[in-house]
Amino acid sequence: MTRHLLAASVVVGFNVAAPAPAAAQRLDLSLSPLVITFPASDPDAVPVVASAPMQVTYRVRQNNAAPWSLTVLASGDLISGASRVDISSVTWIATPAPPFQNGTLSKTVAQRVASGTGNVNPDATGSITFRLANSWTYSTGVYTQTILFTLSAP
Repeated sequence: MTRHLLAASVVVGFNVAAPAPAAAQRLDLSLSPLVITFPASDPDAVPVVASAPMQVTYRVRQNNAAPWSLTVLASGDLISGASRVDISSVTWIATPAPPFQNGTLSKTVAQRVASGTGNVNPDATGSITFRLANSWTYSTGVYTQTILFTLSAP
């Protein structure tokens, strides 16, 4: 039986969305690394492959008692040429909880990664480990996709 291995990488972008200047919230977000990869592994031996942890550093100032939220949205499925792996095959485990929560990537609805109320000052950090359900049904290839993190204070 021929065994096929899949390797995947995800390019990470980020956006800081604050309301109109009258509210004057100040938001900072940084992510590292900006590319996460899943190692090629035998699905029989490794049914779920994990990326190295991504460090999330964020800061919310001049927010008083208002809510803030960190979300993530995928630009589509994992793609390798004509082959696709549904982006919902990628989940994450995040710490500390709260304010972080575990979840599943989506290409249609931004998913909450963390949330809170008021200020976060000085900087706070969290860790996200992405996980890919590994399967022999995936075509051999190197798959990529972009995901966008958004820190907002409505």
